[in-house]
Amino acid sequence: MNLSLRRVKSSNGERLIVLVDELGMPLFYPALYVTVHMRGRSLALNTIQSALSALKAMYAWQRYYNIDVESRFSSGELLLSHEIHSLRDFMQKPLADEDGGSVVSISRRVRTVSKGNQYARMSVIADYLGFLADQNLPASISSHDGVERMVSQIKANRPKTSDKSIVSREDKYLDDTVLDTLEITLRPGSANNPVREYAVQVRNALMFAILRITGLRRGELLNLKVEDIDFGMNTMQVVRRPDSKGDARAYQPVVKTRERVFPLIPELADQIYNYVVRLRNKVPGAKKHGYLFITHKSGGSQGLPLSNAGFGKFMGMLKNIVEGNRDIHAHALRHHWNYSFSKTCEIQGITPQREEKIRSYLMGWSETSGTAATYNRRHTKELASKAVLELQYKHLDKALKGGAL
Repeated sequence: MNLSLRRVKSSNGERLIVLVDELGMPLFYPALYVTVHMRGRSLALNTIQSALSALKAMYAWQRYYNIDVESRFSSGELLLSHEIHSLRDFMQKPLADEDGGSVVSISRRVRTVSKGNQYARMSVIADYLGFLADQNLPASISSHDGVERMVSQIKANRPKTSDKSIVSREDKYLDDTVLDTLEITLRPGSANNPVREYAVQVRNALMFAILRITGLRRGELLNLKVEDIDFGMNTMQVVRRPDSKGDARAYQPVVKTRERVFPLIPELADQIYNYVVRLRNKVPGAKKHGYLFITHKSGGSQGLPLSNAGFGKFMGMLKNIVEGNRDIHAHALRHHWNYSFSKTCEIQGITPQREEKIRSYLMGWSETSGTAATYNRRHTKELASKAVLELQYKHLDKALKGGAL
């Protein structure tokens, strides 16, 4: 049984994602699990997608070892230790697209996923199998303790994860010279611009400028509407629009964080205004939905809001502009904004406490989330490095004058 994930949009605008078979029929228990355990907790659609991807890998494991957990549980049998070990090993394998991405199976190539990915898969599967056992075990069998043991054993077989080898996000930022090169290349009319159509050049330059200047997430950028820009006050508002009926995209970009208002320099506000009036509004269908960034290319999607895939193509194009810079993506620009913000706060003499509060607001984080403190730590580390180097130079200078070296 080959499975795939399918995104759908309901009549009330709600976005759903389901695990379906070859005929496009949703699998009953995964759908029930998502409805009862995930949608009821108002989890993000991407979180549900990750969970269903883990279940898809679990079904591939069942197919490979000819195991039917639903039948096993219905007959009162739980997974044995050696089966849990095989599940653990199988969850190291990556899922590979075949047949144009419509069918997904386990790749035959000897590759493994990250420990974090394997850990996340097994966490979902442990929870799901506990749910499935409760649904299918015969009422005559009292096996609550047995189910708990099975779930605990699956969780105990998750890999130990460590972040010691991972570069912490407060240390991630891009080189300003690289970003300056990108900005120059993306300017409308530039001879080196990788896009030929002028309207698309203007759109792309604006998207890059907004990401660099504001640190918006990808979903927040694609969720912007013309009405969110106050051209009189030169401000841009980030608004939450979950399950918007007016958004035709099944994969709807969403604002994950809090709503907020960004001040814009007049020059940027004017550029956005000119794009809207002179280019965007002249594209057929663009005025029907109000989303700021649209597809300009002729065809069935012309005038529709720019899709995640379309934005991904744009970001992929940026990686090819500057040789040797493969780390350019929307979130990298968000990290870089935070780095630049720390530098600005240092120059202006803003206290760390005040900096954390301002950063939390501009990024849409709760002041108690601790996320802003992550970036403040980077600032502190840099200041500490400067202080240490100054001490070393001071000591070296003293040693040289005293003839010690």
